[in-house]
Amino acid sequence: MASKLCIKRLNKEILMYQKENFKFPNLILRYRPDDILVWYFIVYDLKDTPFENGVYFGKCVLNEQYPLKPPNFFFITPNGRFEINKKICTTFSSYHMETYTSTWNILTMLEGMISFMTDTNHDNGIGSITTSAIEKTQLAHISLQWNKKNDLFNKIFPDIDELITNT
Repeated sequence: MASKLCIKRLNKEILMYQKENFKFPNLILRYRPDDILVWYFIVYDLKDTPFENGVYFGKCVLNEQYPLKPPNFFFITPNGRFEINKKICTTFSSYHMETYTSTWNILTMLEGMISFMTDTNHDNGIGSITTSAIEKTQLAHISLQWNKKNDLFNKIFPDIDELITNT
């Protein structure tokens, strides 16, 4: 069960994100109404990268003590940068409690994840994989169709076509 601080913080974040309809450059957020600790995201429109034209579905699982403890991040869509359905090691994930700071919020952490995803000189930490730019581009081109075959994706983002065409 989420702590009082966690619920208070998440309610503030929800109010902040609602102002933008949970849509930001390269990122769309949705939380699970029945579990405020689970947030889904779409990373898209990563121009001038091998991920261009890709639509990448992922999940952020918050700790019950958020914002005092960091979340875990997972990508569900094959993307050539991260293993699917495996925790990703970043400075703002549960793998690095020593570098995490409660000043980060879901949006800023996911903006950091996009930066980490598109970094061409990245480390291969836990959850990372190495593929060629060609492989990433190929995965980008099939990503939306791949997502549309995923029942969870369709449940969370039934309006995906509207969301990504109105950028």
